[in-house]
Parts: sequence; C-alpha cells; structure tokens
Amino acid sequence: MYELQLGDLIGNVYKVKKLLSQGSFGRVYLGRNIESGMKVAIKVEKQEIKRGQLRHYQQVKILKKLRGISQVPQLLWHGKHNEFQVMITKMLGFDLIYFLKKHKRFSNECIFNIAQQMIEILENIHKKNILHRDLKPENILGKRHSDQIYLIDYGIAKDFVKSKKQSQVKIPFIGTSRYASITAHQGLEQSRRDDLESLGYVLIYLFKQKLPWSNYENSEYDRLERIGQLKSEIPLKEICEGCPQQLYNYMIQVAELNHQQVPNYQKLKSIFQSKINHKQHVIFDWSNTQLANSKSSQDRTKNNLKQNKYDSVQQIKLSIEKMSSRHLHTITFHVDSNASSCFNSQQSSSMQHSFGSHQSVQVDFMNSDSSEHTQKQEINKISTFEAFLITDDIMPIKDQLQLMELENQDLEIKHTLLHYHSVYYNFKNPFQSLLQLRMN
Repeated sequence: MYELQLGDLIGNVYKVKKLLSQGSFGRVYLGRNIESGMKVAIKVEKQEIKRGQLRHYQQVKILKKLRGISQVPQLLWHGKHNEFQVMITKMLGFDLIYFLKKHKRFSNECIFNIAQQMIEILENIHKKNILHRDLKPENILGKRHSDQIYLIDYGIAKDFVKSKKQSQVKIPFIGTSRYASITAHQGLEQSRRDDLESLGYVLIYLFKQKLPWSNYENSEYDRLERIGQLKSEIPLKEICEGCPQQLYNYMIQVAELNHQQVPNYQKLKSIFQSKINHKQHVIFDWSNTQLANSKSSQDRTKNNLKQNKYDSVQQIKLSIEKMSSRHLHTITFHVDSNASSCFNSQQSSSMQHSFGSHQSVQVDFMNSDSSEHTQKQEINKISTFEAFLITDDIMPIKDQLQLMELENQDLEIKHTLLHYHSVYYNFKNPFQSLLQLRMN
C-alpha cells in the first residue's frame, strides 16, 4: 500500500486534499500548506519496489543539487510519513498535454518560446552536471497567467561523468521511447546532446501531434528496437516535415554535436528567436489573455451575425428610419376633396388605424427611377393625403452588404432573406391595394 488518506497532515504543515495521478512508481496528491495556503504536490513512492525507493532518493538528491534554478521544482519537504517515502514540492501547474488538448494546437510563437525556455533550463541543469534523460511534454508544466515553464520529474536524472570517451558498455534503456535519443536506444551512456535531441522530438510532436514511429509505440515485440531503428534511418528532413524550418535547423545542429561537446546553447536559442525578435515579451497560448479575449470576441461576433436580424416588421422599420433622416425626398400635392367619397367609412377608419394620421405617411418601399415619376402623377390625381416621405433605400447600404456576405457564408441567412422579402411585401401591400382600388 502507498495510499495517503485525505486530510492527513504531513510534517505538521501540509494537508492532503485529493489524489491527482498515479503511475508505476507511486501517486501524486494535491496538498495545501495550512499556514500559508500555498498549493503543493505530494509524491508518494511505492515501498514494495526497490527501484521506486532508488528513484525517490535520487530525485531528492538531484533537486537539492539544482536548488536555486527558478524553473526546477523547489523541494519543500521530504521524509517518511506512516512508513511512506514522501516528497513535497510546489504545485507548478498543468503539463503541456493538458494545454494541447485544451487548445487543440499551439501557435508557432508559443512553441518557439517553449523551445527557448527549455534550452535555457537544460543549460542551467547541465552546468550542474545533471542530465534529465526523460524529456517529454508530461514533464513540462505551465500555469495560467505565467510566462514561465518548469521541468519536473528527476527520478531517472543523473550526474554525468566528464570523460574523454563514451563508454561502450551496454546499459538498459532509459527514458520514454517516443522522445528518447538514438543513443538511449543503443544502450549507451547519454550526454548533454541527448537531452537536446529529446527536446527536438518533443517540439516536433507539439507541432504535428505525432511522430513517424507513433504506430509502433503499442507494439508488444521489439518496440524499442523498431523505434530506435526508425530514428536512425529516417532523414531529419522527413522527421521535421510539416514543421517550421527553424526546427530542422535545430535538429541538424544537435546531430552535429559529439558525445562530450558542450553545446552552444545561446546559438540554439537564437534559432527560435528569429520569428519573435520583434516582440520584447512573448507569452504562451494558455497565458495569452489578449489572444483568448480575441477568440472570445470573434466567437461572439460570429454568433451575432448568424442571428436573424430582420425577423419582424418593427426591426425593418427601425433600420429604415436610421437612414430616413439623411435620404428623404418630400413630395407635396393638392388634396382632392372628392377622393374620399370613393372610400366608405369603414375603409377610412381602417386606414387611419393602420397609418395613424392622414396628414402624412412614410412609405416603406423603394421605387425605381422609372416608376417614381408615374407614381407621382397618379398620387397627384387620387391622394387624400398631404405628403409622402419616400426613402431612397429600404435598408442602409452597410446592412445590405452585410446580408450579401452572410448569404454566402450560411444557408440560414438565405432563409432569413426570404423571410424579409415576405414581411416587406406584406407591409407595403395594403397601401398599394388602396391605390389599385382607386384606379379601378
């Protein structure tokens, strides 16, 4: 058993809140410092596995040596609790796989920034003679509203011995097969170059969300050998296909390093600065509140455009009235006192109810140039009203262009347009029928 109970108090300060994850070597719990309220990660190693105990001691030793590097977990407490080996560090956020699932994909700028910061982290731990040996997205954490990432899990990290030659003694495979270096697959001692090579595979995966050997990862037989063979045989150009040129350039420079050579970290970082050097500060997609607000604004605009803008007569009239103050012609003509005899009292009452007053009327339909003159003549002969206000346009030009654009984007707009014509026809038809009646 390697379970902690919720509510357990470790070191009289850290309270266990809930289980976060579990793996082959132990479990990780969310905890909280009862004095400061700070969230912490509580890691418990399996006691029945000797290798797990070694990982625990190794990780504690490494973290103590790396103390002071800002993007490495800060060790807060370690020791035994109810016979469990426990290690407590700061809670540093979520891993890259979490953010990748949330955002579907990362922008180039985001991945370039990950590359630069990871190269800097590797430079700092390499200066302490530490190799990580397990680079993968799950071991890179980020937090919302933060411009830093963190490299965690030093369970299989080690102090590398400075020697002139690489030992040819075969050792067991160490790392994660998807991202491990070719040297790791060959069973040879790793060096600084291998951490950088693994980082390259991580970056390629973040761009493409797959690697050429992904189909072999679940193979039961010869999985490590097959993946190692593919990494050795597939040209780097093909492995980097679909990625920006910067990544291919990075992989080429890493491949040219020898086992003991000290990499030029600044030169490697500069490869990814070329696209973002015009910005003083680049943040990650998950912490880019401006980008998130922009996406939300675009989504709201898209949804608003899909709404039925002209779904009632009142909305049509409001749209027309906005333009009427700018594009109106007033036509005045004489009143024929005898014209009213052609309408009975019921019809006259109906007209007054429909138009409000018979002193003036706004006619919400548009006439062509040719028909306007004819209508003026007919109106002068038969009208019982003093004036008509005739608009130049039934809708503002901006609204017409908007409808045309939306019609090409969404079939729903076409339905809306048909509805609009129907409403418009029914709105203008009563008046035209009166004119027709008088003419007959």
